[in-house]
Amino acid sequence: MTGVILSDCDVAIVGAGPGGLFAGWELKDFDLDVVIVDKGKEPLERESVNCGVGGAGAFSDGKLNLTSEIGGDPKTFNRSPEEVSELIDTIEDVLVKFGAPEENKKPSGEGLEELERKAREAGVEFIAAEQKHTGTDKLRDVMDNFYNHLVENGIDFRLEEEVEDIEEENGNFLLTTDKGTIESEHIIVSPGRAGAYWLRDQAQELGIENHYGPIDIGVRVEFPDEVYDPVKEVMYDAKFRMYTQTYDDFVRTFCTNPSGFVSKEKYDNFTLVNGHATGDKKTSNTNFAILDRTVLTNPIEDTTEYGRGVASLANLLGGGRPIVQRLKDLRRGQRSTWDRIERSEVEPTLKDVTPGDISMALPQRVVTNILEAIERLDNIMPGLDTGGTLIYAPEIKFYDTKYEVDKWMETNHEGLFVAGDASGHSRGIVFAGVTGMLAAQGVERK
Repeated sequence: MTGVILSDCDVAIVGAGPGGLFAGWELKDFDLDVVIVDKGKEPLERESVNCGVGGAGAFSDGKLNLTSEIGGDPKTFNRSPEEVSELIDTIEDVLVKFGAPEENKKPSGEGLEELERKAREAGVEFIAAEQKHTGTDKLRDVMDNFYNHLVENGIDFRLEEEVEDIEEENGNFLLTTDKGTIESEHIIVSPGRAGAYWLRDQAQELGIENHYGPIDIGVRVEFPDEVYDPVKEVMYDAKFRMYTQTYDDFVRTFCTNPSGFVSKEKYDNFTLVNGHATGDKKTSNTNFAILDRTVLTNPIEDTTEYGRGVASLANLLGGGRPIVQRLKDLRRGQRSTWDRIERSEVEPTLKDVTPGDISMALPQRVVTNILEAIERLDNIMPGLDTGGTLIYAPEIKFYDTKYEVDKWMETNHEGLFVAGDASGHSRGIVFAGVTGMLAAQGVERK
């Protein structure tokens, strides 16, 4: 290796997403040398959706679910909902300090009662929760303020530097990067969903206990704003869950973006779809994900490899791009074309896609569950189940490898903590921040 830089620190944090940032926040007031390494750039210079300060969350809609019921399960890391709620309050205060809006919206009133009634009649669970909406454009500024505050308080960021390997030597951890080596007494690994596959390889080499969990495979649905407007009056990012009639599988909605955009999420070997909304630039469409919980058992339990295979097949059929299809065409079993897409009353907000047939890309069971979910959700949002609704694929959430941890997010490998979505214990900004703070508190205790 040329230009080797050898440095040492008390705590090394891999990943500058919400997990890493809130770990840094927790550690900044202690007399510790803390280094945060990320292969991406500063918030205002970022180009990658997945990498850089703020993580994938900085390119999201900036929706904060201020409840222990959404984004994770406290008992998987040995905490009570009350303990997690206290940390969520701290996370909210920190983000408001750096520019997130102060006001929240809590579902209430006659609209809430009507929405709950419709959901109940459709056999759908509606989770009413307090939320804060920041917007993609504003969230970057929030993360930039957060980043600069940590820098001013002595946190050493090593950006545009990729950690390639983690080893242990003489009781310390050695992080080999593309620019040198970092030696640290403790390490918090929080590389996000994009780094989950890499973390799993490192964990296997280090003998860290983990197991395969479920994976979420699905699509992003785009439709006119007016279909969602009555729901938005109650809750900006409404959460719906159900078990399908055909297979009794768990399906949920995720990441609703009123007046938002469908976007691409690039990984090393494939491209997925996602969605976001901004504070200033609006469209006339709403989008959300419909995700099917997929569980594998013996002899094939590796849900990560399965999900990567599904994503690769979809991209192969899309010529390297995601697939878009009219709902009418998907139900008829015919491929969409640009001519058919143009007949839809919905103008796609993501153009760099290939019209195609999603049923050839996703497993038949997943497609059946998604179509059933749309039909039932139409009882809550009349107009969703119309031929012109657009379906984009694939959307896959890779937080399936779950690590065995104590209440401080420490693994069975002493001194190595995990946090964020790659840990398998969080799904989104708030719970990622919670796990990062707990990991940092675990380091402080040592």
